[in-house]
Amino acid sequence: MIRQIPLVPLDGNHEMYDLNWQMHLPVSYTALFDLPKNGLPEYPDQFYSFDYGDIHFTVLDTQFTELKDFEPDLLKDEVAWVKEDLEKTEKKWKIVLMHKDVLQYGFNPETRPETREEGFSEEGKIFMPLFDRYGVDIVLSGHLHTYRNRGRIKNFRRDETGTLYLLTGVAGDVRYPSLWKRHALDVYVPPQPETDNYMTMEATTDTIRFQCFLPDGTLLDTAEIQK
Repeated sequence: MIRQIPLVPLDGNHEMYDLNWQMHLPVSYTALFDLPKNGLPEYPDQFYSFDYGDIHFTVLDTQFTELKDFEPDLLKDEVAWVKEDLEKTEKKWKIVLMHKDVLQYGFNPETRPETREEGFSEEGKIFMPLFDRYGVDIVLSGHLHTYRNRGRIKNFRRDETGTLYLLTGVAGDVRYPSLWKRHALDVYVPPQPETDNYMTMEATTDTIRFQCFLPDGTLLDTAEIQK
């Protein structure tokens, strides 16, 4: 499959663990893929960008907390690179891929007794103003093992001229049923407890459409942006 279907990988927190669950550089991850070398040489294959048709994709590394002892300047250097990358592209569409999510979810007390208020994650506080400034159209994230459609957000609030934010869903057998409360910015949340789902993306000259399906083909949600 890897030889025939293009994959666009990005690292997450599990790429930072060794076999003893200790933090380390993502050397196994970076050895697996031959990725564009247009990031920074100090961080080989950890972040990069590429063009596909009318779309510019920017792939981020959000693991700067895990890597602080190994790469203390990762966040500062990556932010500078992201600004340059998004500013110089002339493509019509800009899509960002990132592992950690931009929102912070509160916990359902029935499943996790500790208290956490909803809001924006540290990654969201850092990167969302950049997405606003440079006109990013869509942000796809993961990490929370759930699908959520947040609609369009700008200046940290609902704005139909802003960026479309999608949390990309559940694959594999690790799920957190009913762990996260519904966020005020969630537009669609799948029925809980959540099962496997997958997303498709279709791009035309003036429209990008995402759809979320169950494995049997049942459509859960559609998100669309036009320009």
